[in-house]
Amino acid sequence: MTVQQWYDMIGQKDSVFDVPDPDKFKNATAVILCNILYLESVTDKEELQKFCTLLKKDAGIEKSKLDTADRVKLKSSVQEATQIVKEQLQSDPVKMMEFMRMLNRFIMVDKCREDDYCIFEEVRELLFDQ
Repeated sequence: MTVQQWYDMIGQKDSVFDVPDPDKFKNATAVILCNILYLESVTDKEELQKFCTLLKKDAGIEKSKLDTADRVKLKSSVQEATQIVKEQLQSDPVKMMEFMRMLNRFIMVDKCREDDYCIFEEVRELLFDQ
């Protein structure tokens, strides 16, 4: 499954990610994904371009902002986005685990860097330790 396919699945009936406010969940997911994925190393540049175009349209996020985000702002945006994800998944541990499974999959495909994994761990802690 590609990032785009996963993103498109959000809000579909009978899916794990059938949430109360799909747009809010998509925006939060986009923030988390774009802070975790190392955009410079993505092998499928065409897919990345399509996804970034979608993010720019749907969430108001630009690729240049993602590449240059400072760490304080990044941490704050990830914390806020993770809280939205948790609310939208109604703190359901099964749904949150599926969310983490998908994030982990994209990190591994993206040739995980230590920074990526640190953000992944931050998301995990925020979802499950509160």
